[in-house]
Amino acid sequence: MLETERKILASGIELHFKGGEYLYRKGQEAEFVFYLKDGKFELADERHKPIILDGFRYFLGLEEILSDKQHRYSVKALSNAQVLVFEKSLLHTLLYEYDLAQRYFMLKMCDYMSFQEHVYE
Repeated sequence: MLETERKILASGIELHFKGGEYLYRKGQEAEFVFYLKDGKFELADERHKPIILDGFRYFLGLEEILSDKQHRYSVKALSNAQVLVFEKSLLHTLLYEYDLAQRYFMLKMCDYMSFQEHVYE
């Protein structure tokens, strides 16, 4: 699984965000998946208290891309940050190119959902 992760992450394009910049906003079409590499981020919607992610290595937007939905919350960098960006078409290619990619992304979604459930308890 580590080899699969290495190959997948090597396919992403590294971008830098300044504090206050949005990765995406609630309601936007999900066209990219973002892997949080470094920095502090805020996930916000109008129904819940904002979630602060600091040092977490997560894929954001993965659920929306895979289910073909709009983003459910806004994500803003609270500090200078680095992310890896994966275009929707690239993500679909990775899912079919690597044998363990589907399992890898499923495990990453489960990790994120577990984190969200813990935060909203």
